[in-house]
Amino acid sequence: MSDSVSLINTKQDLKGLKNPKLVAQGQQQQQQQTKSKLYSSNSTKNYSMGSEAQQSLLQLGFRVNDKLIGTGSYAKVKRCIREIDNKEFAVKIIDRDKAPSDFVSKFLPRELDIIRTLDHSNIVKVAHILETKSLTLIVMEYASNGDLLDYINKTTRLQELVAKRMFRELCDAIYYIHFRNICHRDLKCENLLLDNHLRIKLADFGFSRYCVDPSPIDNRKNTIEKKILSRTFCGSAAYAAPEILRGQEYNPKLYDIWSAGCVLYIMIYSKMPFDDSDIKKMIEAQITKGGLRLSNEGSSEVQDLILRMLQPEVTQRWPIELVQKHPWFGKQINTENQTSSISYPTTTTNREHEQSGVHQIQKRQGPPVYV
Repeated sequence: MSDSVSLINTKQDLKGLKNPKLVAQGQQQQQQQTKSKLYSSNSTKNYSMGSEAQQSLLQLGFRVNDKLIGTGSYAKVKRCIREIDNKEFAVKIIDRDKAPSDFVSKFLPRELDIIRTLDHSNIVKVAHILETKSLTLIVMEYASNGDLLDYINKTTRLQELVAKRMFRELCDAIYYIHFRNICHRDLKCENLLLDNHLRIKLADFGFSRYCVDPSPIDNRKNTIEKKILSRTFCGSAAYAAPEILRGQEYNPKLYDIWSAGCVLYIMIYSKMPFDDSDIKKMIEAQITKGGLRLSNEGSSEVQDLILRMLQPEVTQRWPIELVQKHPWFGKQINTENQTSSISYPTTTTNREHEQSGVHQIQKRQGPPVYV
């Protein structure tokens, strides 16, 4: 498989916003549909559940609501109820017959292997994994308040105190997986779900992988774990580090740090850190001093943390252990005009956002693509 990549812009959406994607050259362009965002609030169309999935879930005691939570090219997510206690869950239904061969043979087994091991309060919990003749069913925790991007768009701008609490939760989840030598490789606001208490729940491990390869020596009890560089260029271009966009081998943990830095920037400024409508110009902005614009909405401490995470020089980019120790997390934010309690957002119109000088952040609707 070739490591070379080209960057193209897809057709404009209805709002005239281009969605750049990282795509492979040659034959791999036919397999660029790998994995869609599955928790899209835009998916309201009703679909009838196939009998294969329906019967499997009924045997586990789950009653499925046909209304979709989200959908992709070969997967969909629906809400389901556990009949014994009426507790809500989400079920991700993956049709392996419709998925690319690389996804079925490589990415899906890796995802299932990883999510079985995860148990953290800020990571979506998996209750059951079922495999039928053609389907893979993942029953998981239901996040009732949608994703972080929807929340930010509804609230116009997060209070820094709220952003600090949410970002600390994300960092706790990242530390948990990095400590276990697991990287996510698709961190973005759309993959950060919110439960009924507005706590962060990291989701969608479709591009996750282990960061080390165990190499047995002498006997089976002794192993040497060899750190690896990743050659799979995956994720959303808007959250991708410059080494990804340049097609270079990369440290997957430090790729997660860059993407998390983009999330923090969006939390504080309610806009994307870089304009991803032109990838070439985006790379130039990423690596040029002053290319990242920080206005005075955020404190000097959070600005410093953002700069340390969105560091184009990989050797100078902070790992998660240093990020968690940054002074911003210990600094008391001025709460004179802020409330420590979390309030639920009220819906605002696009016109109200424009009048306040804040524009809606568009979701990256296209599926992440890989080489």
